[in-house]
Amino acid sequence: MKIIFCTLHVRRSSQAVALAAGCLSAALSAGLRQSSVLIDGFPEQTDEEILAAIVAAAPDVVAFPVYVWNRQQVIRLAAQLHQSHPRLYLVAGGPEVTGDPAGLSVAAPWTALVHGEGEAALAGLLTALAEGLPQQPLPGVTLLQESGPMAGDSYCPFSLDSAPSPWLSGQLKPEPAGGVLWEVARGCAFACDYCFDGRGHAGVRAIGRQRLAEELELFVNAGVSQVWVLDSTFNYPPERGIELLELLLDKAPQLHYHLEAKADFIDRHTASLLGGLNCSLQLGLQSIHEQVLRAVHRPLDLDVLAEKVHLLEAEGVVYGFDLIYGLPEDNYEGFRASLDAALSLAPNHLHIFPLALLPGTRLAHKRERYGIEAQPDPPYELISSINWTVEEMELCRRLAATVDLFYNTGRAVVFFPAILQVLQTGPSELFEDFFNWALQQPDIDYDSLLTPAKWGAEDVYRMLQGYLCERLRRTGQDHLISIFLDLLCYHFHYAETVLGEELAPPGDQSLLQGDLWESPWQRARQCRLVPFAYEILDLLEMEEMEAQEIATLFRPVGSVALFMRRDSEVICESLSEEMLRLLKNSNGSLSPKDIFAGSLPRAAGEELVRFAVSEGLLQPVA
Repeated sequence: MKIIFCTLHVRRSSQAVALAAGCLSAALSAGLRQSSVLIDGFPEQTDEEILAAIVAAAPDVVAFPVYVWNRQQVIRLAAQLHQSHPRLYLVAGGPEVTGDPAGLSVAAPWTALVHGEGEAALAGLLTALAEGLPQQPLPGVTLLQESGPMAGDSYCPFSLDSAPSPWLSGQLKPEPAGGVLWEVARGCAFACDYCFDGRGHAGVRAIGRQRLAEELELFVNAGVSQVWVLDSTFNYPPERGIELLELLLDKAPQLHYHLEAKADFIDRHTASLLGGLNCSLQLGLQSIHEQVLRAVHRPLDLDVLAEKVHLLEAEGVVYGFDLIYGLPEDNYEGFRASLDAALSLAPNHLHIFPLALLPGTRLAHKRERYGIEAQPDPPYELISSINWTVEEMELCRRLAATVDLFYNTGRAVVFFPAILQVLQTGPSELFEDFFNWALQQPDIDYDSLLTPAKWGAEDVYRMLQGYLCERLRRTGQDHLISIFLDLLCYHFHYAETVLGEELAPPGDQSLLQGDLWESPWQRARQCRLVPFAYEILDLLEMEEMEAQEIATLFRPVGSVALFMRRDSEVICESLSEEMLRLLKNSNGSLSPKDIFAGSLPRAAGEELVRFAVSEGLLQPVA
């Protein structure tokens, strides 16, 4: 029996990994596993293209993991498959099935729905289908037959300890320089009303250390670059988090990890381990208001949060916050206060989401209590409630998009406090002003501003340049424009260098033995030559000073900096006139002798070239 697992992803990215399908396939018997195929679908593909890929595999069973982002498309595909191939067995599982089984059961011509953890339930269903349509209820499965649905026990027991790894079994293959979704535990110890993560099982079940160690070794050998750790609170209890971090540092410290944590359980030891790891940490703040957090059963002590953040800062850990607008007992002004408070803690990034009324959550059962009107179909976003008007939700949507553009994509974290200080404003007021300014610019419209994903980093950089110039002029502070443009420029190019290609020294040392002076060279493409109004190294040393004081102490004498990355370190050096001239004019046709044309003694020039070649800044002409 041929089984197709079709996963429709949110977008093409390093996180587009069919983890659920891989786990389900790995848990099948050897015969069924060998006859299963994983197919990935992406938003840019048409339904016809995805259907063609499914049909070309000649399946007997097609199984879809159903999520908020793909529910509607999965329903369309299932209907079309049934129409063109009515003998196919169509199976749906995943969070949407578990949260809204009644809605899914009538949305498409399914053979069966699989609830909760699907490994054991699906294996039982497929074994029964291989022998013909089952005539008795199966645990964790609802069979949809002409005579009506036939449901077994809501939960099919499954031992996570004995679960085969989708990575080690080869069902999923890590890609060199790619990313992986890495499951280290299931479940959640908390029960926030808006979240589905803690439903179905009480507590957290961790995957064994031996399997995790073997998976890490596989990722390292495959050349993986990033790992998204799938555990909504990796540090609860703290001892479990410490054990995981020690494993990462022992087995694969060179990988970059994305982790989610609860601030309450961060201690000095955890912060120290995180500081030794190449990672980014996301903390769920959601709101700063006690009555809001109490309403959704998510307690948080803001004094404790600040204390824990200081521990992370002391260890140099990259961290960010999550905020949600639309929560019960909150409103627009309350959300603005949460935003301002979050940014006062200087997170490296800020993710802001509208409240989604997910099927099956506790909040979904309280919708009448809070007068909630939400979208009936995915993504189930709040439209209005007794606390929130439609207009306030739209204002928050604008704020969320602006934060993503200005703060996240604009890499504003380092110089953001200086901007607020000079402009004598708060974060939310600044973002609202920026949004209104942007709307007045040519070729920028309302919808594009509300879609940050459409904006590249360089587009946002140019937009921030324009805004800061206009805002400083508006407040009579023209003399500070060059300072802020330099800081903006530095952090933009620093981030681009981090994300760009490494510049390694040449492996062939014989390059240094030839005639360096009369041979043409070309500048390495990984080098960035960036002009500044000020001497950039002086400006960076004084970055902690107030901008007004910098303007008094320094003059815009001009400089050009070289940006390059070696290993994980970004190098920024202010160039001498001679080195700048050499690098700028090394275009593959001119030799150093031609470039300097007698203005530099040969001995000094050869020393300059030797250094540039030995560092990989200059390379032979291809």
